[in-house]
Amino acid sequence: MKAFVLKKIAEKLKNYKIIKKVFRIDENLILMQFDKDRYYFDLTKGNSDIYINIDYPLVKKFKAPFDIVLEKKFTKAKILGVECNERILTITAKNNNNFKKEIVKIRFEFTGRYTNAIILNEFDEVIESLRHISESQSSRIVKPGVKLKELPPREIKEKEFEIDDLENYTKKLFEKKYEKKVNETKKVILNRINKKIKEIEKKIKKLPDIEELDKKSQTYRKYADVAMANLHLIKPFEKELKTYDFEGNETTVPLPELKNINQIGNYYYRLSKKAKKKAENIDIEKGFLTSQLQFLQNYKKLVENAKDLSSLKKYQPNRKEKKEDENIAKFMFDDYLIMVGKNEKGNIKLLKISNANDIWMHIKNYPGAHVIIKNNKLKIDEKILNEGAKLAVAFSNKDEGIVDYTKRKFVKIKDKANVEYGKYSSIKVKL
Repeated sequence: MKAFVLKKIAEKLKNYKIIKKVFRIDENLILMQFDKDRYYFDLTKGNSDIYINIDYPLVKKFKAPFDIVLEKKFTKAKILGVECNERILTITAKNNNNFKKEIVKIRFEFTGRYTNAIILNEFDEVIESLRHISESQSSRIVKPGVKLKELPPREIKEKEFEIDDLENYTKKLFEKKYEKKVNETKKVILNRINKKIKEIEKKIKKLPDIEELDKKSQTYRKYADVAMANLHLIKPFEKELKTYDFEGNETTVPLPELKNINQIGNYYYRLSKKAKKKAENIDIEKGFLTSQLQFLQNYKKLVENAKDLSSLKKYQPNRKEKKEDENIAKFMFDDYLIMVGKNEKGNIKLLKISNANDIWMHIKNYPGAHVIIKNNKLKIDEKILNEGAKLAVAFSNKDEGIVDYTKRKFVKIKDKANVEYGKYSSIKVKL
């Protein structure tokens, strides 16, 4: 945060009388509204700033002690003064709570490593802070009940320039930083997804060839049949049996070392069965890995199409996936859990574990992922339904589509993940 820009913002803040509302809208972003103007205090360490009247969605409702005190002390509070000293902005206000009027301060410190928002009483004792700083971290302690020490003065060297429109300047600053942050976050997520894609592709490549195993199974069976039909020709200590198969073709059967040569049929039948079983298991494993690969490729496309940090944070894949979740993906949107079937097994499981009032979603007239929104409320916000519909489209390998949705109790399972449903509505979405 540039000190001279902070001074200009402080001068602008002196024109307001009341703090209309205040709350945290993202991990390091606090919104304060004065009249119709919204000020966003970005308290990201080493990259702090203030933006005026930008568009930024509420990521979630924060309920930490700091957030409770912040809203309680400063919502509809009367502004008594605004001070700016170096890179520190302090707003003093008088609130009108039910018991008494009290004077409180919020101090925004844009000081690099120790950037913070600190709520103080009129005696400069800390009530709460965005970040607590203990004795082990710094000689300047920031925690409730401790009188705040002033920071030592520092020489500020920065090049000043003319700013014609302060609001427009902060908006452009935000857009530039936001775009960079979106690209950085997207890159991190895509790197993790690409890593998982490479791991699965490597596993698929290492799988034994199913056709070779089937061929081996047939060969072992042929050896068993031919050997059993020609037991009388096998002489002690011979390494192979040269004879003719049932089509009249000359064939050679390798003879294993067995105590009883009469067991040669069982020996090759077991090998044949083992090769066939292995081929079946590999087919199942390949199907599972292929479905996981398809899911990740759709996941990648979903992330690539994301335009904002809020969505990207919700699309963050888990670093370690639990075994029971290998067929189901889970996303949190506000306080709602949205689950997506990664494959047929996942779709079947979702249908089984969902409750009557959960919301079921599926792309219309197209094979794809089942989506369940866990629900214990009478009505779900349209924004959440839209997010669920996006997931239904994305994980059905489509870029857009119409998604049907209804309560789970109106969905009837026909066979496996095939269903019939009624009393539904539809949403059209495009990624």
